[in-house]
Amino acid sequence: MDIQAYSATTYMGTFLCRCRIWIEDSNGLRIAGDDGYRDCGEGNYLTIDFQDQTYTVHAKVDGSFEQQKVRGPFNENTCYSIHGSVDKWKFDQKSC
Repeated sequence: MDIQAYSATTYMGTFLCRCRIWIEDSNGLRIAGDDGYRDCGEGNYLTIDFQDQTYTVHAKVDGSFEQQKVRGPFNENTCYSIHGSVDKWKFDQKSC
């Protein structure tokens, strides 16, 4: 039996920021991704693999007054870009 999985890949392009990116299932439970903040500086990538199910992708920048950003729901592989600065950042879905 083949076990299928999805992946969400994020290109990091922020200026001097730390961020968290995580995956939640359709019940709002975290199923994969960051427990804490990581360097989201220019040129880094993060790929999160998880079980085949409906999901949303969440992003938050450490120290930002902007609320977390949520994308989804999805039932396929997805790609994103997180970019900007702590005061003004974006989390956009993009072509893989």
